[in-house]
Amino acid sequence: MRSKWVALLAVLIGLGWAYHRADAAGRVENRFMEGYITGVLQVRFHISGETVIVEGGKIVLELPQKEAAQEQRIRAALAALAHGRRVNIVIENAHHEVPSNTGFGPSTMPGSGEGVAPSKGSVVGPSAALPHEVSLQPPVGKANLYRLPTGAFPAGRLFTPLLADPRWPGFSAEYEHFSPYHPISGLKDVIQVSIGDTVPLDRKNLPDDWQMEYGLQATVFAFFNTDTTHSDLQNADYFVGGYAAFRHRNLSFILRYYHQSSHLGDELLVDDPQYLQLRQKISYEEINAIGSVDFYHRMFRVYAGGGYLLDVEPANLGHWRVHYGVEFHGPMFMRLGFLRVSPVAGADFKNWDQTNWDTDVSLRAGIQIEKNRLTSPKMQFLLEFYNGHDQNGQFYVNKVQYIGFGVHYYF
Repeated sequence: MRSKWVALLAVLIGLGWAYHRADAAGRVENRFMEGYITGVLQVRFHISGETVIVEGGKIVLELPQKEAAQEQRIRAALAALAHGRRVNIVIENAHHEVPSNTGFGPSTMPGSGEGVAPSKGSVVGPSAALPHEVSLQPPVGKANLYRLPTGAFPAGRLFTPLLADPRWPGFSAEYEHFSPYHPISGLKDVIQVSIGDTVPLDRKNLPDDWQMEYGLQATVFAFFNTDTTHSDLQNADYFVGGYAAFRHRNLSFILRYYHQSSHLGDELLVDDPQYLQLRQKISYEEINAIGSVDFYHRMFRVYAGGGYLLDVEPANLGHWRVHYGVEFHGPMFMRLGFLRVSPVAGADFKNWDQTNWDTDVSLRAGIQIEKNRLTSPKMQFLLEFYNGHDQNGQFYVNKVQYIGFGVHYYF
């Protein structure tokens, strides 16, 4: 098994070296401009902490709703930075969450005199109208709705977290109430936690409007029996691996290779010595691939995929799994300062040959809080329902049902 992890690490390092060599110069220039524009916004307009992306001759930034009145002045300031060169300036705000880089800008601008916005493909000189284009109509499938900044340790994820998957890496804390009782010592109330995340190491543009990133995923999943005096630990699962993700507009894919091992809690073994004899070591690697399609400006999402287990222990553990689901990401209905609040919901389904292909169902719904839609961290407050086999370690043989409430955070 050690040789497999060495090979995986070597592949990741090789990909990272190749990506940096391929587009290092362009990324440095874009990052410099992003920092410079951020400084202009802070000094001249007292706007801080907003998302700024510079890529491919285009400047994209998001403004809070209260700054909408300054859009004309901000556009003029950014256009002046181009020194007569043509550049697209795309401003996202509360009125137009997903603007396009097609269409026409305003016919007049402060300090520029009367004029007509340039047509597509024209070259704008210093004395002409401002060299930018902004459309007020949300596009269908335009790249700026899906395209993310490139470079080392980039913001955002090409393949976004699966909302209702109980085993997607992230930070979370959930209260779960079992009905009927959990088969483990009659558990009724538990706290399920996870500590980890998806960490993109590098992202690169590919031909034909594709993007690719690679990185690491790691998480510890654990649950505690809150019906005991000290909320005894029952089980901890360790998950770690590497991934490569791809996106072409509304299509995204992820390929993962990861290890998972399970360990019973010491308090469980002390309170129930029978588990010392019943205990099994559950350990495996899995090759896993999932494809995803977004619809209607990323409001709806469907995904499907599967995996194959390697180096399983015990040796008779099933090898094949399938995984699929749907999600809803609603429009923003409230702002908390710079933060957007929107409704979300998802249904996740899994089947495993080890459990006779029974369907495990996870349903979640609630609200999501984020700074911007594509690149900022996200916090979710979700009501949850689960019916299926236990997701924790060797307890997969037990069918459980619970309702609960969870808080989830993704960097």
